[in-house]
Amino acid sequence: MKTLWIPAVHLPHGKELFKNSSFRPKVNKRILKCYGERSLLQCRPGDVIVLANMPQEDYLRFLLDRGIGTEKIIVCGGEHDNLAQDILADDTAMARITEEAKNAEAVRFYIHLEEEYEIARRIGFEEQSMHPALTRTFNTLYFLERLEEDLGIPHIERIQARSSRFYATAAFMLEKHGAVFVRGNESCGGSQAYVMKNESDLKEVEKQIFRNSRITRYYLSPLLDVSESWNVQYEFIKGKNFSLTGASRQILNGGYAHTGNSGGGNPPPGLMECADKCGRRLMEMGAADTVGIDIVSSGGGVFPAEINARQNTSSPAISAYRMLKEKTRGEILFEIIKLAVPRGTTFADFRKALGEDMLFDPDSGRGVLPYHFDACILTGNLDAAVFARSKEEMESAVNSLEKAI
Repeated sequence: MKTLWIPAVHLPHGKELFKNSSFRPKVNKRILKCYGERSLLQCRPGDVIVLANMPQEDYLRFLLDRGIGTEKIIVCGGEHDNLAQDILADDTAMARITEEAKNAEAVRFYIHLEEEYEIARRIGFEEQSMHPALTRTFNTLYFLERLEEDLGIPHIERIQARSSRFYATAAFMLEKHGAVFVRGNESCGGSQAYVMKNESDLKEVEKQIFRNSRITRYYLSPLLDVSESWNVQYEFIKGKNFSLTGASRQILNGGYAHTGNSGGGNPPPGLMECADKCGRRLMEMGAADTVGIDIVSSGGGVFPAEINARQNTSSPAISAYRMLKEKTRGEILFEIIKLAVPRGTTFADFRKALGEDMLFDPDSGRGVLPYHFDACILTGNLDAAVFARSKEEMESAVNSLEKAI
């Protein structure tokens, strides 16, 4: 099946991502556009992908030699807020996308907002697109609260706080629980998640909220002792069915503050039952493409924590994992880690630092699979998925990677 990938990485409210960044807003826009390169890991030969820049030649060849990625790349530049807007403004790119769409069976977006909806409409794939209003609704905690109530699902204690009255509400919760988790009403890729443990934390969070004027509603919860936290990803065919594409265990640091993902195997049955229950209702409401549901367990209970009507950093690793499971017998594990490297680091630099033996080998099911060097050139931050056949191998591989870098 030929798939057309249009991975414009942007969010319902994206500007707050830039408030505390060391990069100028113009550079931040370029960085987000570059992140689309990670969807190469989800492509198969014959697929078509639209990117802001052409990948480094040796990195693309590295992927292709492993049965990942595609040579059918449409490059679309521009100065708009996100890649999807650049595409809509580029008649040449739209003409090529429209032509490729004639022979495609599916179109896949990072998220479904107004720009994606318009692209899907123009190329004749509107039936595979989710309405932007539904995307925005699913991404809110307000919707999750209503969903829990409707389905009779146990829920985490939450209290709403408007940004204009945040301090008093947060102080009450802090005194009551001792440690509090704060999240903006709309899912923004972790950009609106905070942990408060004392008065100093409260004041700092209030400053952050004051700067992020586009988010006005926040939810405060006790900082739970979470024993398990999983992101369960589904692919929805609008109005028909949904299927599990994969899941990753969220690595937590202090309560349920999310710092990374590991994968392999399946979530515990109770967590999957809760995720499936939510997924069925999302399907009935018209969900399309990729939706991730975060499920946590704490104190013997299982709770939905968040719905993300979009892909995320673990989506490419899950795609690579599924490819490995198709051809490799036995257990396979993966872990996504974030590496700090010098700005300007290329794939050639990375390859030289690691050596060939540490790079991803689909035949053995082992090795390091790096993401988005296009963005790494600007940021000095590099995501990589490490694959191994056992926990011991994984620990050794991660240690070796961190020493090499």
